Amino acid sequence: MTETRTTRTRTTRTAAACALAALLVLATIAAGGVGTAAAQEDPETANEYFETFRAMEGTEAYQEYEEFETMRTFAVSRAQEVGTLDDADRAEFAAVLDTMVAFERAYERAGAGEYEASLAAAEEAEAEIDELESYEETQATLANLAVTRFYASLGDGLRDQASSAERTPDRIELLSMTATAYERANRPNEAAEFNLQAEQLSAEYDAAVERMDEAEATAGALLDQCLNCDTVAGAVGGSANPVRTFERYQESQEALSDVQAAQADASENGLDDRTADLRALASDVGDTQFSLAAASVSILVGYGLVVGLIGTAVLSRIFLWRRTYEMAQIGSIVSGGENDV
Repeated sequence: MTETRTTRTRTTRTAAACALAALLVLATIAAGGVGTAAAQEDPETANEYFETFRAMEGTEAYQEYEEFETMRTFAVSRAQEVGTLDDADRAEFAAVLDTMVAFERAYERAGAGEYEASLAAAEEAEAEIDELESYEETQATLANLAVTRFYASLGDGLRDQASSAERTPDRIELLSMTATAYERANRPNEAAEFNLQAEQLSAEYDAAVERMDEAEATAGALLDQCLNCDTVAGAVGGSANPVRTFERYQESQEALSDVQAAQADASENGLDDRTADLRALASDVGDTQFSLAAASVSILVGYGLVVGLIGTAVLSRIFLWRRTYEMAQIGSIVSGGENDV
């Protein structure tokens, strides 16, 4: 009895200890979450700005674009020297921080291949620079120089990406973004060149897509009108008018040629899914064409046999008529000789 009570006591204590440990873990997580949320809040005092700017040391974006590292160092020194921040000081520090954060985001997005997001973040950085200029022109000038160099570098990278892109829609988008980057980098000649390339390629691509659409529509209409033409028997019996079979065979030839050309367009433009769809469609149209060709030959052979039989019968009648005529002529001659005698 005593042993049982002891076991129960130990079990109760163990459960209580586990519950306490769980509460401590939850409390720790909650405290960590509060700390993280607090750390993510915008700095307010000079000391908070000092710690924030000092923590940015070693950032890859600022090391590559040293203008921003100069801005960071200056901000650390100024935050350390200033005492209580007034509204103008706080607005200036906020503008510097927002500019640097937006630029770092643009740099990181470019490194991740998210070029559209990178351009958007860089544009945001430019807006922050305009805000900064109203407080500190020197730092705004430094930031502008860095962002301009960034745009030029981004344009070069986008140009290389565009030249190696396999899908035409991707290439058009990359060429357009290349033009945008060069335009913002104050390189108007390159911007105009890549804008023109994007427009020309876009026009060519639109024309190719239109040909694909038309080929698919034509082939689809043919297959819908000739549902049983995948077999020779179905192609022969598909129309009561034999002439219509010949017409469908000619239509299938044209449709197959168009679909094969559309398939080549899709492949050339890197549209893998569209290429596969058109390849399957070309196979279906090819089967229909073969059946219609065999049906046409069968009809021609049938007509040939009928014409041959009719011709044989006519010739037989002609030969019989000629023989009868010759016999009649011979009989007439014999009768005339007897009368002379």
